[in-house]
Amino acid sequence: MRLLLLFCVVSPLLIWSQAYNQLGKPNYFGFHYRHIAPMQQMQSGLQKFSDSVLQTNLTPTDGYTFGGVLRYGLTDLISLETGLYYNQRNFSINSTRTDSALSVAQRLRFVQFEIPIQGNIGIQLSRSIFANAALGAAILYKPSSVATYVNPSDKHEFRQVGLVEINKKLGFDFRASIGFEYRNKKLGVYYLGATAFVQVQPAFVLLSQYRFENFSQTAYGEVNASGFGLDFKYFIPYTRPGRLIFQQGPIE
Repeated sequence: MRLLLLFCVVSPLLIWSQAYNQLGKPNYFGFHYRHIAPMQQMQSGLQKFSDSVLQTNLTPTDGYTFGGVLRYGLTDLISLETGLYYNQRNFSINSTRTDSALSVAQRLRFVQFEIPIQGNIGIQLSRSIFANAALGAAILYKPSSVATYVNPSDKHEFRQVGLVEINKKLGFDFRASIGFEYRNKKLGVYYLGATAFVQVQPAFVLLSQYRFENFSQTAYGEVNASGFGLDFKYFIPYTRPGRLIFQQGPIE
């Protein structure tokens, strides 16, 4: 349902973007998919939280980003890119009561939306092949907290909460990309590359809770969601209009 809503939001950009802009350079509208992999080097690997007899290990697993992307041409080789993306991060959580053999495995899904803004520079390698490098940032919106729980033996409860405070729903990250693209006026533009991104703030605060009758334990800590992604973009072919938006000529 979220993906359908995102498609409905970005689709109107398609009509607007498939034209030349005031600079006489083409705008492109397309779709972007990113496969996200966590990286220990960016402190987004295994993270541990503990409190007395409760030990919780959180491990990021593969996630993805999908959305519409708009490329605004400044010159033949320089452009700006922005869009609206749906981002889903997945986590594997193992919680253990250390004074017993009781242990559970759970999964937590965390969703946020992105508005990236990147400057893109291309290097023409052949008639249709270009090498690209991009640098920029993104605004992140976290709509809500998330939670999951399990009750082993019906008396014990392990609850995992990804807490997003109301004043911390907005976040930012810095990102850098590199890749290659194939351009064809009839087939469109195909891009394959990679992106590294570093979030300025933690994605959320993990509250790991264990309850048994009147006994309870809570381990908590901030979760880093920086990472690395493999990108695929497809830009729809454009058709040059009969004239520019602003015609060059004498001042009347």
